[in-house]
Amino acid sequence: MNTPNTNTDLLSAVTVYFKDRFDQSIQDLKVEIKGLDDRASDIYHAASTSAQGTIQFTVPVGTELSVHVKRWTSDTMKEVARFNASLPEIRFRLTSPKTVHDLPTKVDNPTKGDYWRGTYVVKVHDNLTIIARKYHTSVDLLKRVNGLKSDMIVVGQKLKVPPVESRKSDQPTPKKPAPAGTPPQNDHPNNDRGAPTSTPRQGAAPVIFPIQTRPLNDEGAIYGTQSCDYTWTKPLHGGGHDQARFGANRAGGRKHAARDLYVQAHTPIVAIAPGIVIKCEFFYCHTWQISIHHKTTDGREFIALYGEVDPSSTTVRIGDTVSQGQILASSGVLLKADGTTLHVVGNENVSMLHFETYSGVLGFDPHSRLNGSSMDQPFQRRGDLMDSLAILQEGYRATFLDAPPLRPAGQRIPIAQLKISDQGQAFIKGWEGVYYDDSKTHTYYYDDKKGYCTVGWGHLIGKSTCTANGYVAMSSMITVAQAQTLFDNDVTVIEGRVKNAITVPLYQHEYDALVSLAYNMGSLSKAPNLCHKLNSGDYAGAPVEFLDIENRTRREREHDMFCLNIYNSNH
Repeated sequence: MNTPNTNTDLLSAVTVYFKDRFDQSIQDLKVEIKGLDDRASDIYHAASTSAQGTIQFTVPVGTELSVHVKRWTSDTMKEVARFNASLPEIRFRLTSPKTVHDLPTKVDNPTKGDYWRGTYVVKVHDNLTIIARKYHTSVDLLKRVNGLKSDMIVVGQKLKVPPVESRKSDQPTPKKPAPAGTPPQNDHPNNDRGAPTSTPRQGAAPVIFPIQTRPLNDEGAIYGTQSCDYTWTKPLHGGGHDQARFGANRAGGRKHAARDLYVQAHTPIVAIAPGIVIKCEFFYCHTWQISIHHKTTDGREFIALYGEVDPSSTTVRIGDTVSQGQILASSGVLLKADGTTLHVVGNENVSMLHFETYSGVLGFDPHSRLNGSSMDQPFQRRGDLMDSLAILQEGYRATFLDAPPLRPAGQRIPIAQLKISDQGQAFIKGWEGVYYDDSKTHTYYYDDKKGYCTVGWGHLIGKSTCTANGYVAMSSMITVAQAQTLFDNDVTVIEGRVKNAITVPLYQHEYDALVSLAYNMGSLSKAPNLCHKLNSGDYAGAPVEFLDIENRTRREREHDMFCLNIYNSNH
């Protein structure tokens, strides 16, 4: 095996999970990881998958790689995916459309090889999402197995469900738990080419993760190691310390009601789905909680409590309607009554998002209490409290693990791995403009071209004048540092919207151009043709759509950035 001669000062730890479409690990699969372009003949890693269906290796950060696997029917290898090892730690999953199951045949006809399948009879209020959840599978797989051309089903319709070892009724078989430490996985099936390939999510995810960076207590992160294990994904008594997990013991005999996601102080917290704010109040140790009645795009309703946020950073009020990805607040700092910091891990004060969920069976009345010492025991919470792990894992999959489609993309990078560059930020700032005071330490509030109150680099205060919002245009000010925080938060939200709209890999300059466009318009919803062409792999035709959108001079500069890698904010 050749070892490429590259700089290994900065290494990327890569884990690849190989699953079949029933979420079973593919063991003993021969895999080779090769370089691309001028290193196409180099093999960085060659191994067979473990009992958990994984391979693990390290390569220099920024290395372009391709994944090759042994074909099902021969000893030859086939390329199935490409990616860029652009982060210090990368985990992704490849799903095979074929299965490696040994399935029993029906007792009454053992010679024909008929597989024993379960069936499900559609009931009132059913939809494919509900049925898929019952059987721990995906809507795409149910449609494939049943030959459905759409999501439409009717009461009384009999559906096939994934094969199991035995089934005596149409009741679901519980899914086997994943091995300890296995991260949340993507359940989408793939095409029929016969080897594992990466799978895109179609459209926006119903639920995203409430923070846009991986938690510090993720498996393998700083607080998710063998010696300092506060991993949020593990079951209670699943090894390590339980304090971040649902059901852990707390002082006074109560139980922990949430999953705690450890983060850096003042990390932006975002709404996981659309909803309405029903509570915004004091929570614990000088922090606040925001509770939202969420309604997802696939028809679910529940309450999410975002706890231990910084009260001064809260951006919403009771009754506000929030969109998915909207910043709600920043993570707070836990303080004792005397104002000193609370030690969370050893002698360390660690910030976190304390995330609780309620099923909603007890209603969504904003006046209904969710927590307090007199509430249901032992959690001291309302009776419909549920472990938030499943919802968090769903959001984690959508935000970090859903793989991009496999396309002949050259050196383009999966969009999930991209973040706006410094050049891209400077380009946006150059077009948005800012009004400094004479000392250039503060920026003024001003009314933009539409007469809307704005501050910093295009941060919208409200769709009315500064006077109507309680400010004096070109007199009221905030510090440059505060303006930078607003800009950073706005960019984070916009990047999330771009990644929900675009599924294909991109060059950095192509991604920056799209973020600039979305920042100016609020999203890419006003550019449906651009999104359609790009997601169809039409990298040449898509940028032409820039020139058909309002604000033509800026669009021409974004077009040039997308096509020519030219960052020009002069105007």
